Amino acid sequence: MNLTRKIILIIGLTTTLFLSVIFSVLTLRYNKQIENTLLNNARTLYRMVVAVRSWASEYEGVLVKKKENTQINPFLAHPILLTQNGDTLVLKNPALITRELSEMSKHFLGDASFHMSSKKYINPANKPDDFELNALNFLETQKEQKEFFTFETKNNKLYFRYFAPLYTKKSCLSCHSEQGYHEGDLRGGISILLSADYYQKARADNLKFMIFSSFISIIILSVILYLGLRKTIIRPIEGLTEAAERIETQDYQFTLQPFSHGSLEIQKLFKTFERMRQSISSYLTDLQLSEKKYRSLIENSLEAIAIGNQHGEIIETNKRFHQLFNNSKVSFKGLRISDLIDKKSIKPLTDTSDLPRDTKHYEANIILDKDNRIPVEVFEISNIKLTQEKTISFFYLRDLRLRKKLETYSLQMEKMLVLGELSAGIAHELRNPLFAISNNLDYLRDRLSDHKDFTEIYPELLESLNKIHKIVSAILDYATPHLPELKRIDLIQVIDQCLILVRKKFEKAHIKIKQEFVGDCFTVKADPHQIEQVFVNLIMNAFKAMDEHGELTIRGVCKNGRTEIAIIDNGCGIPPQDMDRIFDPFYTQFDSGTGLGLSIVQKILTQHKIKYKVNSKVGKGTSFILYFKRA
Repeated sequence: MNLTRKIILIIGLTTTLFLSVIFSVLTLRYNKQIENTLLNNARTLYRMVVAVRSWASEYEGVLVKKKENTQINPFLAHPILLTQNGDTLVLKNPALITRELSEMSKHFLGDASFHMSSKKYINPANKPDDFELNALNFLETQKEQKEFFTFETKNNKLYFRYFAPLYTKKSCLSCHSEQGYHEGDLRGGISILLSADYYQKARADNLKFMIFSSFISIIILSVILYLGLRKTIIRPIEGLTEAAERIETQDYQFTLQPFSHGSLEIQKLFKTFERMRQSISSYLTDLQLSEKKYRSLIENSLEAIAIGNQHGEIIETNKRFHQLFNNSKVSFKGLRISDLIDKKSIKPLTDTSDLPRDTKHYEANIILDKDNRIPVEVFEISNIKLTQEKTISFFYLRDLRLRKKLETYSLQMEKMLVLGELSAGIAHELRNPLFAISNNLDYLRDRLSDHKDFTEIYPELLESLNKIHKIVSAILDYATPHLPELKRIDLIQVIDQCLILVRKKFEKAHIKIKQEFVGDCFTVKADPHQIEQVFVNLIMNAFKAMDEHGELTIRGVCKNGRTEIAIIDNGCGIPPQDMDRIFDPFYTQFDSGTGLGLSIVQKILTQHKIKYKVNSKVGKGTSFILYFKRA
């Protein structure tokens, strides 16, 4: 499809869609206005009827002189009154007045009429039809609504039906209190019927007018837009196309004049095209120089690059390629990339459907020697045409060693984060059942303290429950660490407080505790509660490592403007293969441990930006050294 047909199609579709939306909105708005007119007419008629009824109700009916055709309401207790003058007066109550007005409206209003209906009707003429019954049910359930209306077809004619409520007033009770009504009750309503034939005809006429108007508007607007685009865009583009075809045949001996009727952008495009024509000759002359520049860029590229011939054999490499293979003297000419790569390690990185033709993107390991492999990312672009018959291939190799290390670290951190969130969720879910078990266990202890079997298992149950509480608390401390509140604290006082806490737990242990503090640099800025938690965890680990027999040394010195605190034990030590795992969550060497103590210690030290070091020898002991900045 050429440009002209595309523009005609786009213009036609755009104008059709745009004008269709506009005329559709106008049609809907017109229909809504007609419907609102019917609704307002019905409301006005309803208010007039209610006004007349209210007037008659205020006077408990109206007495009129009886004539031959005067209707008498047989449902009234005293419908007729005789005067002293011998006149007969007939009592017209609001219901009878409404019915007579409705009958009169048929003569004055044509197809419009109204009457009263009620569920508790006395006069059968007030029995509600289906529409009126639905309206009464709706108004009873939806008490905030004050009207009900719809369109209805009768005898092949369209009518607008409107229903509004009548509520019992004080003046109405004189006639209706015997029916059980109270002031404010929904007693019934006024049903109004209005002919909507003219509404239907007006809608049809308006729809025909809108369709005809939109059709004419689409044609006129499309023609105007096409003529404008033809003059300002299509003809200039055709001129550019002719010029491009001449350049394709290597004919540069012509001058392209700017199109006078085009826009500024078109004129600018013509001038740019003319400058391009003039520059092609000089561009061809500079092609050799450009080749040298690109060769220099390839040679000095940060990525390893190899160029292969049409058979895939390497014909040229850059410096980085030799550096990647740790060999700057060996020639790779004549080899294939597949000879340098471990084929079993090839892993596609991009779906071939998403890549340009003859392009491959994969990850593999290059072979340095028998036991040495380097992960690389490879872009392989083949069948690059230099001439009609000669093609070359490009190979880009990127060293992935650093990226792999970062990915491994990132994956480990992500696992730790997920593990912390999962553990916190589990710990929160366990707390409530644990409290219930603990309370019930205490209750059973009070009730079964004399029961021999219970007293035998109670200590074991209590110990297991306390251990679970300890694990849950440790998990929560690890998963939801608090930000430190830095204060000036004395490390010696904090350590003394920690020793008081742990002595109560290990008061029967045969462990000698020795403190050595040299200097006056032990005032630092830190969160006292979190630092206390660090020392308690380290001291507790030292006690467990010594199996309640040994010597614990807490040493503090001032070095190089900072405070060093060392926690040293002569316990079992940490195996070399486990040194990298001691800060991992849930890793522990002790049966009674949760595996979260050192993880929490590491988090607190990281938040405080406190450096640390761990030294350990199996069978000799372990030392944790903390480096605090002086306050």
